[in-house]
Amino acid sequence: MDVLTAMFGASLDLTLVMLALVGIYLGHRVVCGIRTYFKFRGPRLVTCPETHEPAVVEVAARCAGMQAVWDKRSLHLGECSRWPANTACRQDCLRQIEARPAAMKFSASCRAS
Repeated sequence: MDVLTAMFGASLDLTLVMLALVGIYLGHRVVCGIRTYFKFRGPRLVTCPETHEPAVVEVAARCAGMQAVWDKRSLHLGECSRWPANTACRQDCLRQIEARPAAMKFSASCRAS
């Protein structure tokens, strides 16, 4: 009887350690996804690479956050002020946002004026 208790007790300990490690890893990935979402949400003022004029764009932050959870980083635009006229753009303005995500934020006070 003592042999069975020792055998199952050791495997239970190993199982708990493995579950804890998996939980820590998944928690870390979720935190990365949340941080990516907050990093890229909101409108941004960029210079359109095609026309060299200002444009207000919004990154698809929810998709970026979900992709960060799965460790697949790729950004794409959710909205652009030029899209009704030019929906086939290559979204090259994303390079500006990736280079300086905080500097490109378009504040609410600028939008209101």
